[in-house]
Amino acid sequence: MEPFHLARQGKLGKQFVVVYEGSIADERLNDENGGYWVGLGTRMVDGESQPFPTADMLKEMSPYAAAVIAIGTCATWGGIPAAAGNVTGSMGLMDFLGEDYRSTFGLPVVNIPGCAPQGDNFTETVAAILMFLQGIGPLPEFDSLGRPAWLFTDTVHTTCTRGGFYEEGTFAKKYGDKECLVEIGCWGPVVQCNINKRGAINHVGGCMNVGAPCIGCTMPGFPDNFSPFYTKPPGTIVSSTVSKTTGYFIRNLRRFSMMYANRSVIWNKNNHVPSGWGHVEEASTLQKVSHYFYSKIQFHNSVRPGMKSKPHHAAQKKTEEIKQQ
Repeated sequence: MEPFHLARQGKLGKQFVVVYEGSIADERLNDENGGYWVGLGTRMVDGESQPFPTADMLKEMSPYAAAVIAIGTCATWGGIPAAAGNVTGSMGLMDFLGEDYRSTFGLPVVNIPGCAPQGDNFTETVAAILMFLQGIGPLPEFDSLGRPAWLFTDTVHTTCTRGGFYEEGTFAKKYGDKECLVEIGCWGPVVQCNINKRGAINHVGGCMNVGAPCIGCTMPGFPDNFSPFYTKPPGTIVSSTVSKTTGYFIRNLRRFSMMYANRSVIWNKNNHVPSGWGHVEEASTLQKVSHYFYSKIQFHNSVRPGMKSKPHHAAQKKTEEIKQQ
């Protein structure tokens, strides 16, 4: 514990970074009973060795720290221990140290949320900060809440592998379904997190990737603002209805295009798909007519494969002018 005590006294003799995990309980609530919520080592009080409250240790160390980093939702925003009705008065580091706090390098508290936090998010941010502190790299970009902007700007929904189902208006009805999970309790469209893109461990897993709805664990409002868990968010009344309406048309238009994308030139010429795996239904007259106009738009101002190129009107006019000269 000696390095901790030297650091809190400003006598460590070298720069250090505080990395704090877990929410900070309000030790003032124990003033009357003489107890404590969380301790880190001991200190002498009235001649007796007593537990050193972690909150006090942090408060004394932070003015001398080159940077203070909160890892995990409990340390960043308070998390579950700070939920409504808790008896500990728990809070995150920003609440505890205050908005005016600055490290010796002028940095406010750096927040890396997650319950649990994604490991690569932590190591990547720490590495970037250490490079800045050593003067060999720029200060990384953080958002207004002190989160690494390059990691926590996009929503879960933006990078979700199930996002295409939402766009087409198809939703899971029960756990295990492959479609979008919004209607069975996923808050992904409003949660800033990169778990789908980065994965849980070694780029593998991640909540929605393995079929679990997002419950907003990286957000300051977690858990209260996302309760009750695994129930349809109120916003889906509007968003899902709109998605289902527009998605119906988008889905059918894409299936129409897919039908022709699944046919080779020869099959179109022979009007038959020679597959031994099953019968492939031929396009109806209406579908053929629709595809005719679709292809007209597709190859507008372009040369259809297999067709001779027609000289552009402007180029043709220029050629005629040269001949006349």
